Amino acid sequence: MSNSNKNIDSPTTENNKVKSDSTRTMLYSFLEQGKGKWRVQDDVVMGGRSDSQLKITENNHAHFYGRVSLENDGGFCSIHQTMEKNPYRIPDKSKAFLLRLKGDGKDYNFRVRTKNGRHSYGFTFSTKGDGYWESISIPFNMMEASYHGEPVEVPNYAGENVMEMQLLIGNQKEETFEIFIESIEII
Repeated sequence: MSNSNKNIDSPTTENNKVKSDSTRTMLYSFLEQGKGKWRVQDDVVMGGRSDSQLKITENNHAHFYGRVSLENDGGFCSIHQTMEKNPYRIPDKSKAFLLRLKGDGKDYNFRVRTKNGRHSYGFTFSTKGDGYWESISIPFNMMEASYHGEPVEVPNYAGENVMEMQLLIGNQKEETFEIFIESIEII
């Protein structure tokens, strides 16, 4: 188990492709890399009042939690990591992202951004909320393009290298939330 306090703010290509085997590539392991460059981005950037935190647990899992508010036209909380200078390389023939997490029974949106424009590609999924870890598979061809919440008329995500990853909750209602994330892989 690695120390979550180690400094990994200067990523290298090796950090952006943690490990792989014949069927999987680890993009980000909170267990091994800690918090890294992951940051909170809530609707306060546009005047909203939502509030969230991202902490690393004693077991080195990411703990993302908070309160979504609709006040002041808000309505989302998110965590994201931007790697513009050294994007994550997506292996050829990959088909999906695989998120290992423990959810709270609520819906979340996983998004990625590539060098091909300012839009991101996202997919909304439900979590079980039963207290157990689960693996969420997000097929590339199901990830639709949007920009500031509005659809963009381009083909769905096709496996391009990733410059930004984001996990967002914004279910058009006020709610508290709590999710634990272990890793993000490619399959």
